[in-house]
Amino acid sequence: KKCEIMVLKDNHSIWFQEVPLSTEDTPLASISNIGQCHDSILTMSLDIGDTDDVCESLSDCVHWYRLGLHLGLKVPRLDTIEKQRRERVADCRVDMIAAWLRKEDKVMKKGGPTWKQLIQALKSIGEISLSEEISLKITKEREVSNPAGSEKKKGRRDLSTD
Repeated sequence: KKCEIMVLKDNHSIWFQEVPLSTEDTPLASISNIGQCHDSILTMSLDIGDTDDVCESLSDCVHWYRLGLHLGLKVPRLDTIEKQRRERVADCRVDMIAAWLRKEDKVMKKGGPTWKQLIQALKSIGEISLSEEISLKITKEREVSNPAGSEKKKGRRDLSTD
């Protein structure tokens, strides 16, 4: 289902779900669709063009090697990165992220490069607060980058009030 976030003039955000105009008077099935919209933002595929955003989000993560393993990168690749970058954490982290975004090794078997996969991998190495911070940041950025004005679009129903 197509979902949309709108930011109103007072900075309040509203989730919308596209519905046919003929169902304006029909109540929506459930508020759980909001979670589906949030999930769709986090499951959008990332690629090498997202390197800067991912690197910025992980700037505080020093456990790049363990994170790389949980994202599906193999030990020989991570060892090569570590040698080539002379163990400089920030540089190693950038190369690890780039390899993940290029879908190298077993990345696709782990779910591919998505924010959701990154968040799950961070949780699995004990970086809970960082994973939560990234989740909030990504959903906030999507709200800001998709403002649609101060009024609902025709054919859309506000899920937050149903």
